[in-house]
Amino acid sequence: MSDGPPHPPPRHLTPETIRFCPLCGSGLERRPVGPDRRPEMVCRGCEFVYYLDQKVVAGTVPMQDGRILLARRAIHPAHGKWTFPGGYVDWGESVDAAALRETWEETGLTVQLGGLVGVYSYEKSPVVIVVYEARVLGGALTLCHENDRLEWVTPADIPWGELAFPSTVEALRDFLARPGGGGHARGNALPT
Repeated sequence: MSDGPPHPPPRHLTPETIRFCPLCGSGLERRPVGPDRRPEMVCRGCEFVYYLDQKVVAGTVPMQDGRILLARRAIHPAHGKWTFPGGYVDWGESVDAAALRETWEETGLTVQLGGLVGVYSYEKSPVVIVVYEARVLGGALTLCHENDRLEWVTPADIPWGELAFPSTVEALRDFLARPGGGGHARGNALPT
């Protein structure tokens, strides 16, 4: 019995996966750099320091008629788990533009961004997640290859035990705790 598609190789660069300098092609080694002597990846040939920066993810919590739109993931990581629309910010793209684009790509909906729900990051995680409130302006729900189901849920019906990531849980809790976010304004109890 399978738990979904096969696990692909890691999508994120780590000190273990980076082996060669992007400038000259020489090998990289991890060694102390700078006044704080923090270990970084350094080229053996040209001394280029390859800093491993986190990638930014932009997401939205679309809400309409008191319900939140969730997507069930059809890919790894977290295959079969629920999250809100979101994805990587492309080079040269603003976080706001990425949130709008990712929401449209993953749901078929055009939205207007509201306030910032929160920014989420975790030790040893390759991403920083920026999440906005979103109001649906138009479009028609459409699945993409990343999701196998889209569902509007009331705050009381959020499948807390089936959410994809810690950031999904935290962002939805933060969203529901906001005035008008579906939590306190509607008298719903927040999960603990």
